[in-house]
Amino acid sequence: MPPSAVKTTLVVGIDFGTTFSGVSWLTCKAGSAAGQPEVISLWETATDNIKDNSDSKKVPSKLYNDKDGKLWWGFNIPAGVETIDWFKLLLLNAEDLQNHLQDSAHLNDARKSLQKLQKSAVQLVGEYLKNLWDYSMEQICNEKGANLVDRMRFHVVLSVPAIWTDYARDRMRTAAAIAGILKDRGKWVGKTTLSFVSEPEAAAIATMPELEDRTDLQTGDSFVVVDAGGGTVDVISYKVNKLEPLSVSECVEGEGALCGGTFLDKEFESFLKDAIGKASWNKMNKSDIRRMMNNEWEHGIKGAFKGQPGYYTVELPSRTQRAPLQFSSSWRSEEIQPVFDKVVSQIGELAKKQIDAIKAKTSRLPKLVILVGGFGRSPYLLKYMRGHLGNRITVLQARGDKPWTAICRGAALSGAAELGPADGGHQLLVQSRIARSNYGWSFVAPYVKGVHDPRDKYWNEVRRGWYAKNQMEWVIKRGEDISLKGSKTYPYNIDWEAGVQGHQLLAHNIFTSNDLNPPSRMQDHVRKVASINYRTSKPVEETEMVYDWETSVSYRTWLHEWKVVVSGASFDISLVAEGKEEKLDKIFINTF
Repeated sequence: MPPSAVKTTLVVGIDFGTTFSGVSWLTCKAGSAAGQPEVISLWETATDNIKDNSDSKKVPSKLYNDKDGKLWWGFNIPAGVETIDWFKLLLLNAEDLQNHLQDSAHLNDARKSLQKLQKSAVQLVGEYLKNLWDYSMEQICNEKGANLVDRMRFHVVLSVPAIWTDYARDRMRTAAAIAGILKDRGKWVGKTTLSFVSEPEAAAIATMPELEDRTDLQTGDSFVVVDAGGGTVDVISYKVNKLEPLSVSECVEGEGALCGGTFLDKEFESFLKDAIGKASWNKMNKSDIRRMMNNEWEHGIKGAFKGQPGYYTVELPSRTQRAPLQFSSSWRSEEIQPVFDKVVSQIGELAKKQIDAIKAKTSRLPKLVILVGGFGRSPYLLKYMRGHLGNRITVLQARGDKPWTAICRGAALSGAAELGPADGGHQLLVQSRIARSNYGWSFVAPYVKGVHDPRDKYWNEVRRGWYAKNQMEWVIKRGEDISLKGSKTYPYNIDWEAGVQGHQLLAHNIFTSNDLNPPSRMQDHVRKVASINYRTSKPVEETEMVYDWETSVSYRTWLHEWKVVVSGASFDISLVAEGKEEKLDKIFINTF
């Protein structure tokens, strides 16, 4: 089968979450419009966990290694065992976690599990993703047929929290490779391609088709998406460019924080410990606590609580020798509601800050705030947000599984948009994003006293003059709108002494800085994120010979260009020389 015969691409969207993960997929065929994503469900389940998996659209992000070294995952983990949770957050360095998380019990338990298994966080994530990927591919093959799937190209989109750093995304890419997602599938279909999308943007993309029919949304209006997941909560905003078909541009720089549903879980667990007393609490083992939190909290109070007067009952394990606990709930209650408020108030402030930024930029309030994500389904979060934001902004919350599966569905739709309509993909819904960091490269310039830092002054042997090294050219700047699919080229040159011959191997380094005003020279907080290896397009002796009349020096110079195309959470960089373009690398960037 020649490559030209490969007409169909399988796009898989993966939402690897702190507490639950989801996978969706769709096929894109040249000449045909892609459909809506299918969501993987009905996961492999241990017999004692069947009640928790009635065709679930997501699977727990949990692992368990038994005494024989066998790895169990998701719903298939036997009940009552010590699982490894929250390991997604271990992809972040401790110093990049919020202070109250650095010594949290969940993360400390996860770190101890890593030490016991003698594995890194990347390895553990890779093992989980392998199980998630293999099972998902099995389900896709069951529906489409293995022979047909084997003849498709694969494109995978991984969603990541908006607050993640460059290195955390690099670690996710390494984990995907460990999982076998990126393996070469043969000469006709090649390697699986991978891209990233921010979790709130993926959620927004999944929600946008439902906005097209809204008569209260006009061109120029804006809306905010609040993605409240298990670990992270991200807010992102968009301005409507066009309604039919809907296309948007990011409005202001989004924000995020670690204040998702798992932190509400920990607040309730602490509250419960105080309520029953230390002595009764110590009679329970970790399995008792996990079971109680799952049955009485996760599948009880947490999803039912609306902040209205009422009573909630918690059945305690028999070994505590305690009667069931009853808690009241009212606006003035000193019991259940403060547990919720401690977490949802942080989400409210994130949304309020985003709204204030939108008003400052556009002089208008956003029309809508849309709640998505697992915790985004909470009826109390909806009530709180409506009270917190007032009646001038409409707060929306879809029912059922739509908020919960928004990210994995949006990731697949994002991948289809990357392919474009010509390949059977979707229209590009998000036309531009706002960069969260600066990206660029260094260059040298003739040294000018009073302009350049004396530390950068050096003698250029080729041009026989004083030059300044470590000067920065920022091709992407934090806060600026980045038009997707658009390209820009930057002239560049490299010099050699006249006697140098042959093709030369070179490296082009890409640097980043998070400063609002990036420095004009390389400083300590400017760091390298990638190094692109390439070689000259022709031997040095065939490049242009330059004669400098001031210094009476002749030298060779190779004139070329760097072409940058932003797409998704990355930019493609190509070398343009002698009228030919060579794509060299994909650099993952922080556009969220």
